[in-house]
Amino acid sequence: MKPDPADPAAIILAAGRGERYDGVKQLARIDNKPLLQYVLDSVGEINWKYRPILVLGYEASRVLSSVNPEGFKAVVNENWREGMSTSLKQGITEAPEDSSGFIFFLADMPLISPAIIEKVLEKAADGASISAPVFQGERGFPVYLHQKWKPRLLDDVAGDKGARTIIEQNPEDLTPIPTENQSVVVDVNEKGDLSRIKSYLDEGGTEIVV
Repeated sequence: MKPDPADPAAIILAAGRGERYDGVKQLARIDNKPLLQYVLDSVGEINWKYRPILVLGYEASRVLSSVNPEGFKAVVNENWREGMSTSLKQGITEAPEDSSGFIFFLADMPLISPAIIEKVLEKAADGASISAPVFQGERGFPVYLHQKWKPRLLDDVAGDKGARTIIEQNPEDLTPIPTENQSVVVDVNEKGDLSRIKSYLDEGGTEIVV
């Protein structure tokens, strides 16, 4: 029997161009699988109350036709050039009004596991205002924010900072989830990162060689 569905709206931010990456980063392949598909597969393992929202932008049609978005609500952010905040806001406005909050994922973080997602959701269900995994002092993803932060997310967030400003200004509201799983802070910025992530996967997720 599946667990009770998770109430937060899951929002995958996949609209950016990735200035340091030469190509369409969302479709970079590891073991012949697009980067974004790794994220969709992990998010898709969770029993959500609402369909997760996939926010696309740069090369939206090409990206959407290259992954399997079944079970997701795909939307296009026409203002993606203005920064991640525009995708975050579009995801929030697409979310159901009665969702308990928002849990954000990044398209270039392919190693986030369903187990990590579940831990963040457990904290959300326990009443956390903000929650995120933390690896060796570094806050990672996914990040959850309660519905009460919606006005500030829509009004105060700008550029490429996402929800970072709100979290940094309200540290007492953060419920950290300490983890020894390095995957929560591993993203792809350049093509060289792909080989390091592939080695991590081949070795059973033991360590990323920096």
